[in-house]
Amino acid sequence: MAEIRIRPENGHVARTILDPAEQLSFLEGHGLGFEQWAISKLDAAAATASGDAQGHILQTFHDEIEALKARYGYVHADVIALTPQTPNLDALLARFDKEHYHDGDEVRFTVSGRGIFTIHSDKDDAVFDVEVQPGDLLIVPDGTWHWFDLCEDRQIQCIRLFTDTSGWTPHYKA
Repeated sequence: MAEIRIRPENGHVARTILDPAEQLSFLEGHGLGFEQWAISKLDAAAATASGDAQGHILQTFHDEIEALKARYGYVHADVIALTPQTPNLDALLARFDKEHYHDGDEVRFTVSGRGIFTIHSDKDDAVFDVEVQPGDLLIVPDGTWHWFDLCEDRQIQCIRLFTDTSGWTPHYKA
């Protein structure tokens, strides 16, 4: 389950939100989408044994992906995996560890590992971390200022959904 940590910036008091209902209310109140999918239905051993882990993951969550496509108009889904062994991992992460936004929604369902999306809300100038964990789906709407980093173990595997992959280009603050 995700963990939300509000940073003590811009007049906000530091606090952590762990209650699922409060998390959902907080995220929706800041314009983000959040769901939890049953990660237990994924057989990780079967995914590895199949020789096509991405295909197995996408097939396992086919119904959930199709529902999101129908609801939001996404047209493409893929799987990305980052580990300490990923070539040029630091350079890749450096593209997203500065405040930026995208022209399209950033949609991530965490299959394994953990990562931190830091959101800078235009609603009330709050800055908060959403630490996503397996089973968490986070939708960061287009135009939302945010940045991303991995947790200490530096690994995450996610399903990504796009309306147009060109909308994933980061636009940085000047």
